[in-house]
Amino acid sequence: MNGIILAIETSGDGGGAAVFLNGELDNQAEVSGPRRHGAELMKCVDKTCIDAAISRDQIDVIAVNCGPGSYTGLRIGLATAAALGFALDRPVIGVPAFDAMVMQYVSREDFDVSLRRELWPCLDARRDEVMTARFVYADGRMVRASDDMLVAPEKLHEQAAHQAIIFGSGVKPYEDRFTHENLFVDKVEFEIKPGSIAMHAWRQLAEIEDAKTIERKPVEPRYFRRVLAKTIAERASEV
Repeated sequence: MNGIILAIETSGDGGGAAVFLNGELDNQAEVSGPRRHGAELMKCVDKTCIDAAISRDQIDVIAVNCGPGSYTGLRIGLATAAALGFALDRPVIGVPAFDAMVMQYVSREDFDVSLRRELWPCLDARRDEVMTARFVYADGRMVRASDDMLVAPEKLHEQAAHQAIIFGSGVKPYEDRFTHENLFVDKVEFEIKPGSIAMHAWRQLAEIEDAKTIERKPVEPRYFRRVLAKTIAERASEV
């Protein structure tokens, strides 16, 4: 698809918005500090549009990180994307967090995709677990090979290939438990950028010729655990 994509990222402490057009990432704007999505997200949206010299009406698709990630952050991003989609009468699509993380990781200059090493992006799911997913090399790029899963850090090696790479914000809290020789643990700090959401959205839409043909439906969030996402009323009804 050659249209204009507005991307929204709010799954972690940082985030912001990005614009993808003319077959490439045009620009991105990030919030000024941790968890500033509520106060600054729309400012980021406006800035990216101004910097790309477009109006909101020219946007063809809105893409948003659908998780997993921060419960509050995801809700802000999804609500903002839905509101923009409704106001502009544009489709909204969800981009899974792990897919965007892998796209961002392999775009690093020091990463050689031809080595064909598995990638396991990790996020801290609390309760002594990480949420992760398996990505493998196929047809010249990294592709998803599993659903999102919760796993104890010391058990991940049982599912990973030799010298699989583990990375992401879920590494640091448990780095002393990712000790198996089967794993390569990348301890570099990692934060999803709005541009990575835009880039993966473009990949998702590669076979779409016209944004008007995209199915209009609510984007469902992916939470670490469903119980953590339940409202007070929902929890009370189960007692």
